[in-house]
Amino acid sequence: MHSSFKSVMLFLSISIAVGSAAGDELEAVLVEGLLPINPNAAEPDAYNGTRAVAADGADFLRQLNGVSISRFGGRGLELIVRGQSQTRLNVLLDGGYVHGGCPNRMDPPASWAALETYEKVTVLKGVQSLIYGAGGSGGTVIFERDTRELALDGGVHGRVAALGTDNGISSDILGDVVAAAEKGYLRAFAEIKNADNYEDGDGRVVRSSFDHRQGGVVFGLTPSATRLIELTLERNDFEHALYPGAGMDSPEEQGDFYRFRYRDELAAAWLNSISFDSYLSDVDHLMDNYSEREAARYPAGSPKAGQPMLRATPTRSKTSGGRLVLNSGDGDTTVDWGLDLQHNERSAVLNNMDSGTAKALSYLWPDVTIQQFGIFAEATRKLAADGTLKFGLRVDRMDASADRLNDKPLLASANMAYKTYYGIEAEEVSETNVGGLLRYEKGLANGFSVFTGISRSIRVADATERYMNKWNMTEAMRWVGNPAIESEKHHQLDMGVIKTSDVLQLGLTFFYDDVSDYILRDSARGQEGILQADGADIYRNVDAEFYGIEAEGRYRLSDNLDLSSSLASVHATNTTDDRPIAQTPPLNGKIQLDYMASDWHAGGRVRFASKQDRIDSLSKQEVGETAGWGVLDLYGGMELGTMFSLRAGVDNVLDKAYAEHASRSNLLDPFAIKVNEPGRTLWVKVTAEF
Repeated sequence: MHSSFKSVMLFLSISIAVGSAAGDELEAVLVEGLLPINPNAAEPDAYNGTRAVAADGADFLRQLNGVSISRFGGRGLELIVRGQSQTRLNVLLDGGYVHGGCPNRMDPPASWAALETYEKVTVLKGVQSLIYGAGGSGGTVIFERDTRELALDGGVHGRVAALGTDNGISSDILGDVVAAAEKGYLRAFAEIKNADNYEDGDGRVVRSSFDHRQGGVVFGLTPSATRLIELTLERNDFEHALYPGAGMDSPEEQGDFYRFRYRDELAAAWLNSISFDSYLSDVDHLMDNYSEREAARYPAGSPKAGQPMLRATPTRSKTSGGRLVLNSGDGDTTVDWGLDLQHNERSAVLNNMDSGTAKALSYLWPDVTIQQFGIFAEATRKLAADGTLKFGLRVDRMDASADRLNDKPLLASANMAYKTYYGIEAEEVSETNVGGLLRYEKGLANGFSVFTGISRSIRVADATERYMNKWNMTEAMRWVGNPAIESEKHHQLDMGVIKTSDVLQLGLTFFYDDVSDYILRDSARGQEGILQADGADIYRNVDAEFYGIEAEGRYRLSDNLDLSSSLASVHATNTTDDRPIAQTPPLNGKIQLDYMASDWHAGGRVRFASKQDRIDSLSKQEVGETAGWGVLDLYGGMELGTMFSLRAGVDNVLDKAYAEHASRSNLLDPFAIKVNEPGRTLWVKVTAEF
């Protein structure tokens, strides 16, 4: 057992003793009626006592139906919602966007979410609203802090939590304090997380360790009961992050986040409320192949044969923007209307470090700037007979450019790479896109309700898809963006039914997405518009379709015992080439049984996925077929006096060796095809509230 895990256990023992002496009365945990299911809006269990600490936001959200992950290492898990990932998902952290600093996505947006400092996380699957930004065809993920709500208790209060596991995250310590007065509040939070390499179910060590330090402050002014002015400053530092699914590790990474928000409710005849958010997210990322691992060596026949081949890639991603939402209307119809802006600057260079001095080999992101400005209006109208109609429109202007297109490093410039594979040079790109939404919901008799929605959304190419230039003397190792790539056009339909009663909740959803100009990462084989057939990674537009079904339910077996289950399936096809789309999750789900008493709870869960043999064998992103699997988790918890609570459990009780289908190839273990999930993991968490 690791020393840091032992420290957490010592802290736990002291806390239990103090908590037991704090008083004879135990704080009651109310067990109310089942929460209604909304199949298109998934929220993690607020009780949050059924799993070990999550490595990052994606690891936490994978418990939701229709949400999967791709594992790269111990952190940096990639979210997948209804088969769509990366920039097909809009991810907002406390009202702002974060675009990671790694071209290979070691740090996707959700990896920057310090989960214990957020009060609410919501996943809106598909397109359910237009106010959060352009695109978001797969869904919108919203991490929210609500310090004003916490401040309503007044005075100084907060919590301290400590968690440890015996396999992976060895310790996670959190402090979160709010000091509130009549006209304002101050919140301070900090988290220290240390993760060791974990073992998979076969006992093999997976290089997955990392260290995380995070802290922030929130300043709030409440001049009146309806007005809020708030400023948040936050910093996240990561060190020594290992990635078995990559050719490099990340010795250091830093993110500085600034958030400002203004809320006001008005008595004006034409305006009900104002909501304004602005943000700055500044990420510096470093990865190399020698600080955390033994560097590769030059091959025989090279002038440097046998010598270390030292490579490093410093990067930066700076995202700023804002959103203004005005609410108008009264009675049966309200309208949210406003505008938003997102401005992202990205730079990345691959350096040769053999001599100890950086020599640029390739400008991966050649100083890329992408800006989007949008206006939108979204109305909600209550209809007779318990019906609701939502409809809206948004128009977006996108501009993209890069500054170092012709700068010549030791290898090819960006424009030379684009001419080699597409016969073009990059130019500034501007386009105007129109999206829309129409949704209808209706309550029926006997607790039934139905819903359906159609939408159109446009996703523009990101910095990697449009401008990447990773050149290599070996053609098959090249990775080249396409400056002429078209934006994706998504036309979606979803429909479903919900059943609600005192003892039963059921939800069933069907979704379909017809995509024109889907941006496919492919291998160069001389396809239309591709000038080479050398196996390099390139981007091209194809038509595609996604469809699937999601089902979930809960049944109250008794006043204290609940049975729940969920099932999700998605089918994704490149219809232009009649090929499956790589890294599509298989049929997956869970069955869960929970017992909740007034001051303790216990439960168990079986998570499972079927075999995935519907793969794109031509894609280098696909790591072969994946066997089906099922794992058992056990967990429980109790309240210890009025201040303390204890949670404990065992994930993967039977020590099953398995991998998520979409996970990356394990480049550092010849016996493991993919980056496997952790084996049996014992975890304990204690929380003190004051």
